[in-house]
Parts: sequence; C-alpha cells; structure tokens
Amino acid sequence: MTKFLTLVVSGAVTGAIFSLVAAGLTLSYSATGIFNFAYGGVAFSAAYVYYELNTALKWPIVPAAIVTIVVFAPLLGLALNVIVFRPLARAGESAKIVATVGLLIALPALTEWVGDGLINIFGIHTARSSTILQLGLPSGIGPVPADVWHLGKIPFNSNEMVVFACAAASAVALWFLMRRTPLGLRMRAVVDRANLARIRGVNEAQTSRYAWVIGTVLAALAGVVGAPILGAILPNSFLSVTFVAAAAVVLGGFRSIPIAFVGGLLIGVAENLVAGYATFASLISGFNDSVPVVILLVALVVLARDKTRRAGAATDETPPPDYLADLPRWRRALPWTLATVFLACYIQWLANNFWAGIMAQGLALSLIFLSFVIVTGMGGMVSLAQATFVTAAGLTTGLLFQHYHLPLYLAAAIGILFTMVLGLIVALPALRLGGLPLALATLALALLGDNVLFQWNWYRNLNTGWHIPRLRIGALNLTNNRTMGLTLLVIVLVAMLLINNLKRSPWGRSIAAVRSSEVAAATSGVSPLRVKLALFALSAAVAGLGGIFYASFQGNVSNSTTPAVQGLLWLATAVLFGIRRPAAAAWAGIASAMTPVILSSGFHWWGWVPTWLSWGGTNSVEIPAILFGLGAVTLARQPDGFLAANAAQRYAKRAAKRLAAERPEAAAELAMAGAGAPHIPPPPIEGGGTDLALAPRVAAAEEAAIAEEVGRHGHDLLSAGAVRAASDGAAGDDALLVVQQVRAGYGDVEVLHGLELTVRRGTITALFGANGSGKSTLCGTISGLVPVTSGSILLEGEDLCRLPAHRRVGRGVLVAPESRGIFPGLSVEENLMLRLDAEHREEVYSRFALLRERRHLLAGSLSGGEQQMLTVAPVLARPPRLVVVDEPTLGLAPLVIGQLLDLFRELRDRGTTILLVEEKVRDVLGVADYAAFIELGHIVWEGPRSDVDDERLVQAYLGAQL
Repeated sequence: MTKFLTLVVSGAVTGAIFSLVAAGLTLSYSATGIFNFAYGGVAFSAAYVYYELNTALKWPIVPAAIVTIVVFAPLLGLALNVIVFRPLARAGESAKIVATVGLLIALPALTEWVGDGLINIFGIHTARSSTILQLGLPSGIGPVPADVWHLGKIPFNSNEMVVFACAAASAVALWFLMRRTPLGLRMRAVVDRANLARIRGVNEAQTSRYAWVIGTVLAALAGVVGAPILGAILPNSFLSVTFVAAAAVVLGGFRSIPIAFVGGLLIGVAENLVAGYATFASLISGFNDSVPVVILLVALVVLARDKTRRAGAATDETPPPDYLADLPRWRRALPWTLATVFLACYIQWLANNFWAGIMAQGLALSLIFLSFVIVTGMGGMVSLAQATFVTAAGLTTGLLFQHYHLPLYLAAAIGILFTMVLGLIVALPALRLGGLPLALATLALALLGDNVLFQWNWYRNLNTGWHIPRLRIGALNLTNNRTMGLTLLVIVLVAMLLINNLKRSPWGRSIAAVRSSEVAAATSGVSPLRVKLALFALSAAVAGLGGIFYASFQGNVSNSTTPAVQGLLWLATAVLFGIRRPAAAAWAGIASAMTPVILSSGFHWWGWVPTWLSWGGTNSVEIPAILFGLGAVTLARQPDGFLAANAAQRYAKRAAKRLAAERPEAAAELAMAGAGAPHIPPPPIEGGGTDLALAPRVAAAEEAAIAEEVGRHGHDLLSAGAVRAASDGAAGDDALLVVQQVRAGYGDVEVLHGLELTVRRGTITALFGANGSGKSTLCGTISGLVPVTSGSILLEGEDLCRLPAHRRVGRGVLVAPESRGIFPGLSVEENLMLRLDAEHREEVYSRFALLRERRHLLAGSLSGGEQQMLTVAPVLARPPRLVVVDEPTLGLAPLVIGQLLDLFRELRDRGTTILLVEEKVRDVLGVADYAAFIELGHIVWEGPRSDVDDERLVQAYLGAQL
C-alpha cells in the first residue's frame, strides 16, 4: 500500500504540472481556435528568467516570481497575440500548427540569445545559457534546500507542495473566472457561438487577448514551479510536458477546463502506476514513456470524433488563388524551367563536391516534402508522422540488406511497401477524425513509433544502426555526389509531374470532393474511405522513397536519424514555402539542406567577386531557431506561404496594368491593394486559361443578366396585381435604416448586387424571399458578420459599415440569426446575463414564468418555441432601436408563431423598429406595415402593406404566375 500511495503522490505532482499547461491550452484553444504548442517554449522561458533573477542575480523569491509570472508572462502573451495569433485566427489548421511549432522552437532560443546578449553588452554578472542548460535540480519558489516531510511512510518535499498548492489555486481561480465573472461568461459565449457573441456585443478580440494572457501565465507558472520537479531547465523537457498536456486537453473535449485539469493529474498518476506495477511493460522497450501517448490516442479516437465535416483542415479553408492564371503556359513554366536548368548546371559544373552533396541531400528532402503536398496540400489532412515513415523505410531497408543480405533494390522496395502499410495504419484515425484531432493522432502514432517500434534492438541494430550504401542505377554510380544530385533532380521532377497529373485526374477530383465535404462526396459515388487510405499510403511511399535516398546519402540509418519531432519541422518548412504547390515544396527541401550550412560556414564566392559580398557565418546555435520563428510570424501574415505572397504582388501589378485601359478605377484599387489582392482571381475561360482583360466584361454581363431577371420578376408581380407600383420610394425623416447600393458576399462570390432597402422608424418591415435570394446575407451585413465591399448601411445617418459587429449593438442594432439567437451551451440565466442586469432579468422572469422554471437548464435543451421566447425576452426588457430577425417562425408550431408575432407587435408599439426576414408570407403580412421582396441579391419591390394583394401575392410568390 505504501508503494501504491507513493506512486500516486509522486505521479500527481507531475500530473499537476501537466494540468497547469492543459488548462492554459484548453482556455486559449476554446477561445481562439489555436492549439498553442508554444506553451512548452513559454514554460521554458519563464523558468529561465526566474532562475536568472532568483539564483543568478540573488533576487528574493517573491519579487523574482512576481516579475516572471505577473509581468513577463502577460507581456509575452500580449506580444504573441498581436504579432502571431491574431493574424492566424482565420488561417487553416496546418498554418496554425506550424506557427505555434515555430514559436515552440524560437522562444527558448530567443530567450537564451537575449540573455547572453545582455551579459555581453552590459557586463551583467549572471548565468549564461550554457550554464543554465546544464543545471540539475534548479530551485523553484520553495525553500532551498527543499524541506522534506512524511505522511506516514510517504515522503514529499516543499517543491511538491508548491506544485500542488499552485495547481489547486489555479483550478479554483479558473473556475471562479469562467463561472462567476462577466469576462468568463463572455469567453464561454465566444466558445459556444462566436458569431452570435459578436452580434451580442462581445468583443472577440478582447476575450482572445485575455485568454492568451491567462494561458501564458499558467504556462509560465508551470515552468517556474515545475523546473525542480522535472530536474532541469531544458526545452525538450517542457516540450514533453506540452505533448502530455495535449492528452489531458483531449480528455476535456478541447473545451472543459475542469476535466482537462483532472485529466492531467490522472495521466501523471497512470504513468507512475504503469511504471511501478505493469511488469509486462518492462518487456516492451519505451512502453512506460508512451503511456501518455496511448492515452492521447485512445482519447482522440473515442472522444474527439468530428461530427461535422471530416476532410481535415480543409473544411474552413478556401483553395488558394492561381496568381499565374492570366499568363500563357510558357510564361508560367519559364521561371521554374530556368531555375531547374541553373540547379542542374550548378550541380554538374559550378559546385564543388561538398556543395554538390548538399544539393543531393536537399533533393532527397524534397522528395520527403512532396509527401506533405499529397496528404496535406491535396488531401487537407495534417500528418505529423512523415518522419516516422522516413525512419521506417530506412531501418527496414537496412535490416533486409545488411542482416538478411537481400539485394539493395529488393530491400528498398520492401521497405517502401512496409512504409505504405504504416501509412494505412496512420490513416485509420482519419476515418473518424479531422483537423487538429487528426494531427494530434498522427503525432501520437509517430511518438509510439519512436518510443516503441524503433526501440526494438533487432530492428534498429542496437545503437549503431544499419549501413545503406549508395545505389547504382544502371551505369549511374551514385557514390559520386554530382551524379546522385542530378539523379535525384530527375526523380523529383518526375514526382512533381505525377502529382500535378494526379491533381488533374478523376482521382484528383475525388480528393478535392472529399476534402470539401465527405457527405457530398459519398452521395456522388466517391468513397471517402478509399480516398483517405490511398492518400496516406501514397504519401508514405513517397516519404519512404525520400527516406531511403536520404539514408543512402548519409551512409547509415538509425532510430535517431529522423525523430518524430523532425516531422513537425519539416511540415513547418513545407508550409512556409507553400504546401499546396509541388515546386514550392521541392525548393523547401533544398533550402532545408542549405540553410544550416550557410548559417554555420557563411557563403564565399569566386575570387573575382568582392570580398565584402561574402559572409563568414555564425557559430550561434540560437540564430537558426530564431530565424525559424520569424518564419512563423511571416506565416501568420501569409498562410499560403511566402512564395504565394510574392506571386500575389506580381499578379496585382499585372492586373493593374492590364485593366488600366478598360477600368482605370479598378486598376488603381488593385495597385493600392498590393499583396492584399489575393481574393480577386480572374474568371476561367475555355481551355483552362484566363484572359484578365475579359474579367470586367464578364462581370458586367452577369450583372446585366441578373438585373434583367429581377426586373422581369418585378414586372410580373405588378402585372399579376399582387402589388401596386410605388409612387415614391423615399422615406424622408421616417427612415431609421437605409441600405444604399450594398454589395456583399462570401469570398469571391457576390450575393448582394447593389441592394437598396429602407426601413422606416417605428414600423415592422417584412422582407420576403426564397432560399438563396440573399436574405441571410443581408442580415449578416447589417449585423457586421458579412463584410460590405461597397455601398453603405446608414442608421440615422451613421454608416454602420465603419463599425465592427460588437460595436453595432451599442448603436441599438440587435440581430437574431436564423438558427435561434441563443447560446445552447449556456444556461437560460447566463443567456439573459449577457444583455440584462438583475433587475431586468427579474422582469423577464415575472413575465415568462417558464423561463424562471428553466433558468438553470442549458438553453440548448429548450424546445424551439422556448428558445425563441428566450431570444425575444431580453429585447422586451430592454428594447433596442432596431431589431432584425431572420426567419423567426422557422420550425415553430402555428400557436407559437401567433404568440411570437404578438410580441413583435408589442415591440413596435413601444417604439422599436423591426425588420422581419421571412419565407412565410401569410403569417408575417398580418403584422407588417411595409413589405419588400428580395431575389438574386436585389430588392424586386418595396412599399406599404396596403399596396399588397394577399391572395394574388401568394399565388405569384409560390410560383403560380412567376
């Protein structure tokens, strides 16, 4: 029993560190949608700063802790939010993962570099990074040396007590913050329905800023109090803590802070109990270290199933625009052709043997990076297991060649087949998961490979690894670096050609369909299962082929040649260059091989080049990591890679020149937009090319056709006698809301085409239209959720387009969206608290006794009528100036509809202006003072209710005469 309790206590101490990081990860992810792997770097930096202040500079514990946790950590969180996280909010999953991984690598290096720099510049007598990184048992915020007590026979020290106390205090503080403060309520509202929170007056940017600050403080606290428990201040130690904390986050469903907190404690205990009692674990190398990884994988498969669209990270991403679409085929191919020719000439004649070898190594990496293009760039599934495929192919080939004496080609072929089998195994979670859960699942499988599979002595050949000689391909002897480089160049070019052909093939269209929507793809006869398995298998085969060449170049392969963490760095590099473009991924491989050499040795030109153009390089180990972090910052600004940013700038210049003759004003807009003009792809024409000069004429023709159709329908309404011609559309001083020439839509799809509408003060205006006519888009533009590209929305003369969504609420504009204006994950009471104080809530309960009875229930458990009651109740208690309601009667019983319309009459009588957006003509016309009809993003007709003939309108509206 003593052994059991000892293991539980010590495991809970380590688990408390996991819990602190898990709480921060959950809070920031649920509030911002970004899973911040960089918390490991934050924890290291905080532990580093605290050691410098407390131990090296002899500051007392309390001031050193306050400066580190209360000053340094919040400032770091605010800086990262502004520089990296805020621009990443709308980026895809791969860009978010890469940016945080970049910070995870850069933050420790930057901390060490700045610390050593301050010592060099100011002569501060403190510890250098080389000293701190070699520490054993650094001090925490407890006494030094640590006090030791005994609970019976169970020993525990003051450092462990500090960890428990900090974890308990943090848990209580987080619970109080999230459940008992307005800030916590706003955060939970953003998590529940972010867009609804914005149109209820919640500043999403502010809540995310607080989330990052709190998360960073928790990570810093874990770093300071956890360093004595971990026994060192090392980046890898805190990286491991972050990975284990990810398992606790998954146990909490990525949203529940209390469950994630408890999950961290349980993982720490489970890890200790397995090590102490699971005797079978000693027979499996690395199993004890893999307990958190197994928990992470099981929790992901069981708890984190994506119930919406499971194509991966692509669900919220739009395909990148083709900035070369306006160029002829030869012009598009010319730069890459010249670059390829130059590279071949450089390898054959200009480079010495060393640099020819670097090029060969880079081209082997290019093959590996092309595997990312297949699974992530095309398939939209973020795989963090590519390094595992590389290692597996190399070890299998070496085992079969050196130990079983198989021919090298046969061994390599079997190695690639084995890697494809691993790819199919890694693909299994993709059948249930997508997005971040899938990425974490592939990482978990990769870590299992590192910790278990690659630890088998017979497979890895102990610590020596396997020898893999250079291949011979016919007369080509790849022992020569130039020959190997040129051969790999040809193989890479062939792989790129095959990938491009795959994109254009029926299989490519199937991949695009599954990436966009699995359900739609399945109904079209495309098997998502077959597509996903094929993508992972093909990606693994390409990675394995690159891995064999990489190992052949090195001459040896071991289980540490390409660890799983290397896969994160490779993914980051591929995304930085552009993961959807094979050519960009190929150059990323070459850059990965060249950059470390250039940074360490510099670059030196031929004798006739001036010496001042040469550089001697740097011996700093921090500079490469810092530069990698700067790449993450760049990625936050251009998620499609920096090559795409350059292409966008060139496209904008070409567009401005070619449009100048036909639309000078459009050319000026493009020139001013610069790199911000990526979302203006020219329309395709027959043959797959694009003539940019035709774009204005095509757009004008489409608009003319829409206007003609709308005009015809308006004429049909008049000729059918459904409405009378309006004598004067001007509302004068009676207008509260005036929509003038508004154009809006989603990305490149314009939905509203110069729409105009007037809503008169103190009236109910009913807006009717069929599905797809633009009703919800108009509501979105008024609320601020859908940006307006041109035109204005005037509220008593003030243009709302200049205000963000959360500030429009303060102007008296309240929009109830189509899917009920409630937060289903909050209680009835909490829904009301977002808009009403205690006095007004009591007024609501006095009028709606049913809401009082259900005040502690989740709003999502209410019936449809009760949810609409909850939506309207705050409006009755505090009537705004303007209420816009999108299809309020949807899914309601007739009796409930009548009660709801009575409430709208009451609101109008109390002076509130109402815009009712509906499909049901008969129900809503009875309460309307004015009516309008929308079709194809235009107002077909608007006028007084008295100018509408109900019977003839219903016939026309239902299509009898239209």
